[in-house]
Amino acid sequence: MTDVKRDVVLDAEAFAARVASESERSMPLGAYADSRAVYYLFLGADSGPYALSRTRDDDARALPAVSVTCPVFAWDEREMADERNVRFERLPDARPFRAACDGTMPDAVVAEGAGLMHFVVGPVHAGIIEPGRFTISSGGETVVHLDAQLAYQHRGVELQLEGLPAPSVSRNVARICGGCSASRSFAYARALEELAGVAVTPEVELARLVLAELERIYNHLADLAASAAGAGWGPGFARGMALKEEAMRLCQLAGGHRLLFDAIIPGGVNSNVLTDRGRCREDLVRLEAAVEGYLRSLFGNASVTARWHRAGVVTHETARALGAVGPAHRASRGNVDVRTFAPYGAYRRLPVRVARATSGDVFARCRVKRDELRESLRLIREALAELGDATLPNAQPMQVTAGIALTAVEGPRGAETVAVHVAADGRIERLHVVSASYRNWPLVARAMDGNIVPDFPLVNKSFNLCYACADR
Repeated sequence: MTDVKRDVVLDAEAFAARVASESERSMPLGAYADSRAVYYLFLGADSGPYALSRTRDDDARALPAVSVTCPVFAWDEREMADERNVRFERLPDARPFRAACDGTMPDAVVAEGAGLMHFVVGPVHAGIIEPGRFTISSGGETVVHLDAQLAYQHRGVELQLEGLPAPSVSRNVARICGGCSASRSFAYARALEELAGVAVTPEVELARLVLAELERIYNHLADLAASAAGAGWGPGFARGMALKEEAMRLCQLAGGHRLLFDAIIPGGVNSNVLTDRGRCREDLVRLEAAVEGYLRSLFGNASVTARWHRAGVVTHETARALGAVGPAHRASRGNVDVRTFAPYGAYRRLPVRVARATSGDVFARCRVKRDELRESLRLIREALAELGDATLPNAQPMQVTAGIALTAVEGPRGAETVAVHVAADGRIERLHVVSASYRNWPLVARAMDGNIVPDFPLVNKSFNLCYACADR
C-alpha cells in the first residue's frame, strides 16, 4: 500500500511547516481530507507518490493554512473547507471554492485603482467549450489581474462514489472527463492493483502505453490547432483538428472508443484493445507522416510563431509556486515528467525523451507539445513492435483489500493523480482525483499578467485545460 506518513506528534504549526519543507524537496501534487485526517500529496523521484497526513483530532480547532507559504495548495484547502468542513486559519483566499446551493458564485477578486476597468468573459463562451467565468481587471488593454472561477459543472463525483465496490467504480472514473480518460483510468487501475496485490503482464503494460500515448497525441493536436486559431491562422486550426479526428479514429480502432473509455480497466485492458494490430500499424504510419507535415507547416509559419513568442509568459518561479505540471511545467524550465521521474509500467522498458523549453511563453508550451507528439508516435511504434502478435490476457479478477493507494501517471496535461481509500468490504471509503487541469488552471490567470486583453484566447488555448475534470 502507498506510504502515508501520519504525523500525530507534531503540533499543527509544525505539521504545516513540514508540508512546506516537503514541497521544496519533492513535487507537490495536491491535498484532500476525509473524516479522520488531512493528506498532502507529493511525488518523489523514483519513489513515486506519497502522502503526509495529520489526524483531525479536534475539528473545533483550525489548522494553519499551508497555502500561506505554498500557493500550490490554495484550491485544495478551499475545497477541503467547503466539502469536508476542515477549518483553516489564515487562508489567503477564504471565498467559497464553488457556487452556493442556489447557484450563486462567490464575488470575483478584482484589482482596484484609478483608470482600471473590469469586465467578465463567460461563463457561457462561443463554440462548444465548457463554462468558466474569467473576470479581467485592465488598465487600457493591459491586463492587471485575471480571476478564474470554474465549478459550473461540479457534480460531486467523489461523494457519489463512496460506498460503491471499488472495481465497479472504474467506469465512473473513466467518465469524469473525456480528454484524459485513459490516463485517469490508468492511475485508478494501478491503485486498485496495488491494493489487490495484482501485477499485470508485460504485454498488458505495453498495450496501456499505446493507449496513453494515443490520448496524448489527439490532445496535443487539438491544443496546437487551438493555438494556431488563437494566433489568427485558420488553416492551421482546420488542419490540426482534421488530424485530431484521424487520431481519434485510431483510438477507436486501438481501444474500442474514440475517447478510450474503459480501454484500461483494473487488472488489465478491455478485450477489444489492439485486436487489429496490423491496421493500427498502417494507420499509425499514415498519421505520423501527416503530423510531421503539419508540424513543419505550423512552426514554419513566421506570423504564427511571432504571435506565440513572449505571450503568456510563466516564469519558472511562478510555475513552481503554483504547482504546474505537464507541458506547462516543462515549458518553464521544469524537468518533471512522471513517466521518467517516477517510472511505471512499460515506461520502465521504453524510456521517454523528455521535452523541455525555457521561455515559458505560448511558443514554449507549443514547442513542448510538438516534441511530445513526435515522441509519442515513436513510443507507440516501438511498443507495437515489441508487442508483436502476443495475446493480451483477460483482465485479472480483483480482490481488493483494505488500505490506501495513491498513484500518478503522466497525462496529456500533466500528472493525473488518484487517491483511493478502500474499506475491509472492498468498497470505496474515499476517492480523490487531482487532474492536471485542476493543478494548472491557477497558472492561466497568472500567465495573463501584463499581457493585452486580446491575448487571452491565445494564452488560454496554449494551456487548453479541461473544466469538467477540474470541477468533477
